Amino acid sequence: MKKFFIVLSALAALMLCVVPAQALVGVNDDVPGSDAIVPFICDISGSTGLNTLFVFTDVGAGWTGTATAPTGRLHYTVNTTRSVTVHDGNWRGSPRDVVSSDAFTLLAEMSTTAKAALAKDIDGDGTNDHYAGYMYVENMDTTGVALAQKETNNVVGQFYLVNLAAGKAAAANIPMKEYSTTLAATSGTPAIVNEPFRNEMVSKAGTDINMELWSANALLNAQRLQAGLLTAANATQFWMFPRIFIVEGGVNWMMYWLSANDAFASGVVHVNVYNADEVALSTNIPLDDEWHIYDAAIHLPAGLWTAYPHEGWIDMTWATSTAALRTLEAIGWVYQQATGSASESWTVMTPMWRDVD
Repeated sequence: MKKFFIVLSALAALMLCVVPAQALVGVNDDVPGSDAIVPFICDISGSTGLNTLFVFTDVGAGWTGTATAPTGRLHYTVNTTRSVTVHDGNWRGSPRDVVSSDAFTLLAEMSTTAKAALAKDIDGDGTNDHYAGYMYVENMDTTGVALAQKETNNVVGQFYLVNLAAGKAAAANIPMKEYSTTLAATSGTPAIVNEPFRNEMVSKAGTDINMELWSANALLNAQRLQAGLLTAANATQFWMFPRIFIVEGGVNWMMYWLSANDAFASGVVHVNVYNADEVALSTNIPLDDEWHIYDAAIHLPAGLWTAYPHEGWIDMTWATSTAALRTLEAIGWVYQQATGSASESWTVMTPMWRDVD
């Protein structure tokens, strides 16, 4: 009988250690959340060519109302790459509803001045060719109270970069910020994180109050909490590992979201770029805005390749030597496309890998 209870204790310990890894606060993992960071890009025409579609689903039945009279809502705030708010609005939903929109629709709602603030030159030729920005989407009820205050993580989402006329589409899951509390829920499904880890892993002020963070310290302390350690710690370095694959005539866009402008004094991060034969050359990658999107080829060392495809990866790391860098949130995606015959045209979008020590 004693051995039986020892086995039960061991299984309980495993459950406590392993299960949270599937929805670990501080990690931009694929689980339901409350609020969201949503990037978007579309063609400068505002009506044809590349567009970004957004889809949100209430998998936790946290929204209110009926299918004919939805009263739950997602409040979206549209920001420029420098995080200047230019537009906001609401999407309505009812329990277990699916809500969708797209960048062209958002642009049609905006003023001429707001749209001009979103214009970007992605290919680096000196002419604005796309609109680009990001949205902070807040899960709210009909009275304007954040559903996070009701202890609810009920939403999942996806965003699609599409140019259907050219037969191209790519998608990724929208990173959802989990609502976190220190108390057991009376309803809904909050994530419970207690001190001392909460201070590093959860926002304590601002629009995203009680939402998980995607910073170096958040990731490090999520690892420490999962390992069963009792103390919080400061990260020393943070990594991102973008993939490179460029065929002749193709593009490889890098897309980064940071939680602050001008996080780095120089405005750039010095990185090592590796080709597929493990040869490395260094270069500077700009990271001065909150939201970045650019053609990677502009910044890659030309000496790494003599022919297409240009294949490799970027070892992007920075020392988290200040409190601001330890709490800086950073996530990213790689968007790749090729244009040719039917068998030579494709698009792919994947999130960037992240690590910390």
